[in-house]
Amino acid sequence: MTWKKVLLVFLALILALATVAAIAYSRYLHPTGEIMRGLYAIRAGGNGSPMVNFFLLKTGEKYIAIDAGVDAVQTKGELQKLGISADDVAAVFVTHADQDHIGALNLFENATIYTGSTENSQFPDMPHHIMQDGEIIEISGMSVQCFYTQGHTIDSASFLVDGKYLFVGDLLVNPNLARYDRELQVSSKEKMLGIESVEYVFTGHFGLFKGVRLIRWWFN
Repeated sequence: MTWKKVLLVFLALILALATVAAIAYSRYLHPTGEIMRGLYAIRAGGNGSPMVNFFLLKTGEKYIAIDAGVDAVQTKGELQKLGISADDVAAVFVTHADQDHIGALNLFENATIYTGSTENSQFPDMPHHIMQDGEIIEISGMSVQCFYTQGHTIDSASFLVDGKYLFVGDLLVNPNLARYDRELQVSSKEKMLGIESVEYVFTGHFGLFKGVRLIRWWFN
């Protein structure tokens, strides 16, 4: 077999694995729509990009977003399905700087961008407010608390909204795939288990589930 054939076989295998992964992820993702009163899931990705959910919460006449999706054109289209304008998003809380979570940040021109620590991360050169571990910010009567949950990436953070909705980004992606520190990711999962007030956990690739107990066995 020539090297060209070997290369073609290798590329075909990579494509097949990517397709299987996309199908597996899509089983868990929530379609674009209102999950519960004032809380929306946006489904993004595809066409070579990972499938992912990001989320919006309504606060007064404005919204806050948890992550921003893959690209501006797709995100704008998904928001239009809900009758929501990107101009009405007052803040975006970024769980980490992977492209499938921040690709559409530039769409939210009126929003303040909040992150965990971006030191040594791939976060783009744009204005943002770095939250400290445990810090709480109030936005239009809604509280958002930041927790550093590094491991999957060096800048990974989770956000607890009003003490009951926990957004963990890619915390539950298999720790064996961690690009920064596997053991630290496992430790970050244990850290989130201690938040007893959580009613729902929202993930980037595995949809949502009730309570924090499932965090313990997910990919253990």
